[in-house]
Amino acid sequence: MNSGSAFPRSPRQVASPLDQLIDQSPDAIAQYDALGRYQRVSLAVVSLLGLTPSEILGCTNEDLMGQLDLAPDLKLYLAQIEASLKRVLASGRAETALHSLPWGGTLKLYETSYTPLWDGAGQLCQIIALGRDVSRYQTAMAVLPAHPGKSAASAVLGAVMPELEEAGAETAETDTHRAKMPAPNRAEPSDAGDKAPLNSPTPALEIFTVELINGSAELLQAVLNSIPQYIFWKDRNSVYLGCNRRWAEMAGIGDPENVVGLTDADLPWTQEQKDWYLECDRTVMETDTPMLRIKQSQLQGDGRLTWRETSKLPLHDAAGNVIGLLGTIEDVTDRKIAEDLLRQSEAKFRKLAQQEELLNHICQQIRQSLNLEDILQTTVQELRQVFEADRVLVYQFGQAWQGRVVVEAVNEPWTSTLGDLGADNCFPEKFAALYSDGRVRVIEDITAAGLDSCHVQYLQQLQVRANLIVPIVIQDDLWGLLIAHQCSQPRQWKDSEVDLLKSLAGHLGVAIRQAELYEQATVSAAQARLQAQQLEGALQELQSTQAQLVQTEKMSSLGQLVAGVAHEINNPVNFIYGNVAYIRTYVQDLVGLIQLYRQAYPQPGLAITDYIEHIDLDYLLQDLEKILKSFRVGADRIRQIVLSLRNFSRLDEADMKAVNIHEGLESTLLILQHRLKASDQRPEITIYRDFGNLPEVECYPSQLNQVFMNLIANAIDALDQHCSSSTASSSPSITLATRVQHGCAIISVHDNGPGISPQIQDRLFDPFFTTKPIGQGTGLGLSISHQIVVETHCGQLTCSSARGSGCEFRVTIPLKQAPPSMVSRVA
Repeated sequence: MNSGSAFPRSPRQVASPLDQLIDQSPDAIAQYDALGRYQRVSLAVVSLLGLTPSEILGCTNEDLMGQLDLAPDLKLYLAQIEASLKRVLASGRAETALHSLPWGGTLKLYETSYTPLWDGAGQLCQIIALGRDVSRYQTAMAVLPAHPGKSAASAVLGAVMPELEEAGAETAETDTHRAKMPAPNRAEPSDAGDKAPLNSPTPALEIFTVELINGSAELLQAVLNSIPQYIFWKDRNSVYLGCNRRWAEMAGIGDPENVVGLTDADLPWTQEQKDWYLECDRTVMETDTPMLRIKQSQLQGDGRLTWRETSKLPLHDAAGNVIGLLGTIEDVTDRKIAEDLLRQSEAKFRKLAQQEELLNHICQQIRQSLNLEDILQTTVQELRQVFEADRVLVYQFGQAWQGRVVVEAVNEPWTSTLGDLGADNCFPEKFAALYSDGRVRVIEDITAAGLDSCHVQYLQQLQVRANLIVPIVIQDDLWGLLIAHQCSQPRQWKDSEVDLLKSLAGHLGVAIRQAELYEQATVSAAQARLQAQQLEGALQELQSTQAQLVQTEKMSSLGQLVAGVAHEINNPVNFIYGNVAYIRTYVQDLVGLIQLYRQAYPQPGLAITDYIEHIDLDYLLQDLEKILKSFRVGADRIRQIVLSLRNFSRLDEADMKAVNIHEGLESTLLILQHRLKASDQRPEITIYRDFGNLPEVECYPSQLNQVFMNLIANAIDALDQHCSSSTASSSPSITLATRVQHGCAIISVHDNGPGISPQIQDRLFDPFFTTKPIGQGTGLGLSISHQIVVETHCGQLTCSSARGSGCEFRVTIPLKQAPPSMVSRVA
C-alpha cells in the first residue's frame, strides 16, 4: 500500500487547492470525468479499495468490478457508487447518498456527496465525490474512552467532525486559565444524593461548557460557527449549555452565549415540539443510545416553519456516565429535495399505474381469449417493459422437476434461454414443495444470497445477477415458474413488483387451466360431439363463475366502502347536529344580554359605539339566526345522505328479511346521482317516481340493491349513447315504478332511450354479452342480475322494448319467499 500522497509530484509542480484537498484530506475523495472514470483519488480511497492508484485511474467502477478480483462486499459498494454517479450525470444535480460496506465483521457507513462541475461551455465535465465514515454515530460510548487525556468537548467534536479532533485536543491541553461559567438558577445537590434541579448543569458538563464557550474553546467555537450544520449541546436535565451561531440565529436568541441555562420551554417552539424534544432527550440519555436522522418540524425564531433532520448523541464523563447530549441538525427544506421527492412520487405512481394497466390488460385478455401462447407472450413482453428487467420468462416443469422455458422476453445484449436450459441439479424436491405452497423467492444478488455453489454457477451460465421467482400453481399442482431476471447488476426488488408478479402468476394459472380445459374439450369433441359440448359448457360455466365472483367482490367492496364512509360521517354529524340546539340557545341568551345592555346603557362610550358600527351589530344579530338555521338544514341533509348510504350497503342484512324496496331504490339513485347530472353531450336526466303502496318485501337486500344498480346504470348508459349520437334535442328521463300484483312486487325501470332490437333482446342475459364498446362493459351485469332475481328470489327479470321507443326492465319477486324445501322442489 502506498504511503503519503496518492499522486507524487516533482518539486516544481505546484498543486492546485483542489489537488491539495484530495491529496491531504483524511476523507474518501474522488474526482471523476464526464464518463464516470477516476481522475484523482485520495489516500483514503486507495486504502479503502486496497488498490494502487495506477489500477484505479482511468477506470470506471464497472471496470474495477469486472477486471479485478475484488471481494463481493467491495463490488457491491462500488455498484452503489456507480448508481449515484449515473444519477448525477443524468440529472446534472448534486446529491448525497449513504453507502454501506461490510468491513471486518461490522458494517461501515459512508455518507457521500456528489457535486457536478461545469466547464466554460456549460457542459458537465467532472464530478467530485466526498465520502465520510459515519459509522461512529451509531454509538457515543466508543468515542470517549478512545481519547485518553482529551476533554469531553474534544472527543465529541472529534466524533462529529474528525478534522477538528486534533485542534480540540490541543486547546484542551494548553489552556489553563478557564473562566467560570455563569449558571443561572443553579442549585447544589444535597449530601443525600438528591438530583440536581432541571435547570442545573452537572459539574462535568460545566467543565465541558467552559471549554466550548470560554478561553481555549474559541477556535472550536469559531469553526462550529462556520460549518453549515446546526449544533447544540445539553446537560443531563436538557438544559442548553451551548450552540453554534447558525443554531442561535435559527432559535432567535442572537448570540450563542445567550442559550446557556435555557430549556426548550424558553424557546419559540410549539408545545407539541417541546414535548417531543424532551421525550427524545430522555430516550437518548436514559437508554444511552443515539437517535439518528430524526425528521421533524422546527419553528424558527423568525416564525418560519421548516423541516429538519436531527441526530442526538449521548455524552459521557470519564467514568462512562451519561452527562448530557449533543445534537446536530440538517436543513432538509431545500427546493432540490422537494423537487426530488416530487419526481420520485410521480415516478412511483406512474410505475404503479403502468403495473395496474398491465394487470387489467392481462386479465381482460384472459377473459376474452383462450390462446395460451398469446397470453403468455403478451405477459412476459409487457412485464419486462414495466419492470425494466433484462429478461422475463415462463418456465414449465417436466419430469424430475426439470423443464424448459416456454416463452420469454429478453433485452439485448443478453442471451436467450428459450427451450431446454439443461439440468439444474441443485433444484431439490424440497424447493418444489415450497413453491407448491406458494413460496416467492426474492434474490437481490445471487452471490450474496447463501445459495449452493452449483446453483450459483448454473445462474451465472444464464447471466443472472438477481432474480424474482413466483410459482404458477394450477389446482394445487406446481405447473411452472414466472421469473424476472436482472443480468446487468444486482437489484433490490420492490414490494409492488413482487405483488404484481404474484397476481399475474395467479391469473396465468387461471389462463393455463382454461386453455387446458379448452384443449380437453376440443379433443373430446373429435371423439364424441356430446361429450365435447359438455366440456365446453363446463368451461363456460367456469368462466362465468370466475367473472361473477369478481363482480360480486367488487359490489361487496363497494358496499363495505359505502358503509364505512357512512359510519365515519355519522359520528361527527351527530355531534354537530346535537350541538346546534345548544348553540342557538346560547346565542339567543347572548343576544338578550346585549339588548339588556342597550336598555340599561342607552348611551355607551365612544369606543363601544365605534365598535358597534365597525361590526354592524344589527346585521350581525339578524344574520346569526340565518346561519344557525343553515347549520341545522345542512346537518339534516348530511344525516339523510348517511342514512341512504347505509340503506344501500346493508352489510348487516346478509340474510333474507323484509325490507322497504323504495329505500333501496332511493339509495341507489343517491349513489348514481353524479351520473344523472348534465354533461357536454346531454342535459340532466330527469327521474320520475311512480311508487305504489308497496309493503315490505322478503328478499336479500344487498343483492337486490345490486340488481337496481345494474338496471339504472344501464339505463343511464343507453341515454348517454343516445344523446351523444342524436342531433335532435331530447329530454332524457328514467321512470321508476312499483306496484303489487298477485302477491308479487313489481319494480320497473323505464328509459326513453333508443330501445333494443328483438335480436339483441334474446341474448341480453347471456354471460359476457354486451352492446357497449370494448373496455366499457364486461357483459356480466344483466347475467348476474338475472341469476339474483330468478335463482335466489324465485322471480322473473324481463325486458320489453322496441327500436326507438325506449326500454323497460321489469323485476317481479314474491312478497314472501317460499320455504327452502319448496324452493328446491321448484328448482
